[in-house]
Amino acid sequence: MCHKKHNECHCDYKKHNLVRASAFRANKNTPQLYKAAVTPSVKVLYQTEQFDLADEYNPHISTFIPAKDGIYEITAKVSFCPSKSKSDDSSKNKKDNCKCDYCSKNSCKCDYCRKHHSSKDKKKNSSKEGYIASISINVNGDDVDIVNDFLEKSRPIGLSVTTILQLQAGDRVQVLFSADANGEILAEASLTNFQAARFPSPM
Repeated sequence: MCHKKHNECHCDYKKHNLVRASAFRANKNTPQLYKAAVTPSVKVLYQTEQFDLADEYNPHISTFIPAKDGIYEITAKVSFCPSKSKSDDSSKNKKDNCKCDYCSKNSCKCDYCRKHHSSKDKKKNSSKEGYIASISINVNGDDVDIVNDFLEKSRPIGLSVTTILQLQAGDRVQVLFSADANGEILAEASLTNFQAARFPSPM
């Protein structure tokens, strides 16, 4: 417009056509209880905002709302600790109080017990109970990318999902978590976080 070289121009035309950088990162600051029977999936809350270059992340509703159309990389992480069920305790007590099939004594250490009970224990350990947990990127109410895994019972886990999406200005991006075990989403900054950044593109 002013016929000057791009790096020498300071007119309003150049100023108004700059695209502001877009990136944010937020962490979880308080644990979040999860009950599988009550809410099959929950929105993960990331309340602590580390940075937000274009004021596009709302920590009060844990939602990223891009101000510009573009290509975005989005990453979310969740750390989850399942609750210890009563069935775990009962199974432990049964194991401690089991009777020998041969002499009917409790906690017997005879040759028969060692031979037969040890093989039974191996079979039990080879088929450990577990639970399924998943984390997903949700845009305007629809899951667009999801990661799930089958995990050992009573074992804390970490799940993460990363995707690249074409977003429109005003889209609402959230993180959902689900599992078939009760527990707690942990407030670990390095393990439970939500972040996004826009790629340079002609959009």
